[in-house]
Amino acid sequence: MENKIEKLKESEMQKLISELGSDDGLIRQNARHKLAKMGKDSLDVLAELLIHPKHVYRWEAAKILEEIGDPISIPLLLQALEDDKVDIRWIAAKGLIKIGTVSIVPLLKALEEKSDSVFLLEGAHHVFFELREMNKLPTGFQVNKLLSSLKNPGWTESIKPLVYELLAKLKN
Repeated sequence: MENKIEKLKESEMQKLISELGSDDGLIRQNARHKLAKMGKDSLDVLAELLIHPKHVYRWEAAKILEEIGDPISIPLLLQALEDDKVDIRWIAAKGLIKIGTVSIVPLLKALEEKSDSVFLLEGAHHVFFELREMNKLPTGFQVNKLLSSLKNPGWTESIKPLVYELLAKLKN
């Protein structure tokens, strides 16, 4: 009996994935909402879709992650921040903003590891700017210095020491 339920779930999931590629926006939207309602159960599928060669699948995956808005999706949203398409990066940033303060440390760690990624730096700027505007940053967080460093053309050298400092302060 359990095997039949699993096969039914898998069949439904494949149908929804197929619908994400539809030319009909309403069909895509309905599939997106259903996958978002599945929450954590759809993360494996979304991880695969984030690397799909077709833009529409990556866009839909990012949008679903944004809708889910759960901290468990942070690694996938960080991955989407480096997509070569600006609209996907924008959605990923919105997802991190929606998650809020929980996304700060993982985003700083990503900056620590990939300070040479222009897309990641741009996305981080967007996220930290919006979190500042929403008053969702920890007290004493040097956001203005960080935002300035993220915009600095020599950011690879200037961002890492600040990121280390911010991470150390957040651990205390």
